Amino acid sequence: MRKLSELEIQKIDQRLKSLKIRYIEIYEEIRDHYITALEQVSLEKFDAKKEVLDDEFAWSVVKKMEKELSEQVSKQVLVAQLEFLKFWNHGIKGLLIAFVGLTALVISIFSIPPSELILVFLAIIICTAAGVFIIKRDALSFSLSHKTVSISSAIALKRIGILNSVFVWVYVMPNIFTHGAILTNTLFVAGMGIVTVISMMYSISLLAIASSLHKPKLL
Repeated sequence: MRKLSELEIQKIDQRLKSLKIRYIEIYEEIRDHYITALEQVSLEKFDAKKEVLDDEFAWSVVKKMEKELSEQVSKQVLVAQLEFLKFWNHGIKGLLIAFVGLTALVISIFSIPPSELILVFLAIIICTAAGVFIIKRDALSFSLSHKTVSISSAIALKRIGILNSVFVWVYVMPNIFTHGAILTNTLFVAGMGIVTVISMMYSISLLAIASSLHKPKLL
């Protein structure tokens, strides 16, 4: 086994950058795989072995890995959120805190005028996004160029997207189509309140588990 030269490392990095790998976990695993495999061959066989590895980790293969990793971590996040919300598993103290907190939340939400619930939900989205960006700072980027991020950051952002979708289809679109008249419908207003409470719990659980996700196993 030999140590790769700086030029050889650059060739590996150039290849991986050309693939525009989305998740840093996959990038690091493939890079380690390249280095380990190429350290086993002589300098004369470097290019030939690298071509084999390039075929092994072709663009389609990498995108399949990204899809599988995304599905794996999405399930992991969902399970973690559900476990967090099982307040009855946290003993009497957890049960009391959850009961008092949920009661206060329900009373607060249902005491807000229907026309202002949309602002409450918008605040939930903004606070959740801000919390995720603080916890997962690699998710925040003002660059238009490709950036590799951690899978947990990407999944957390996707889950904020779920809140955005709920906001548009449950709050915004009905108001637009009815010119605000739907806010006089008691059943719709009650539904908005329930959705807001559930969304608040969803947001709290997402922020609670965002920093505690385990690094997934890849290769």
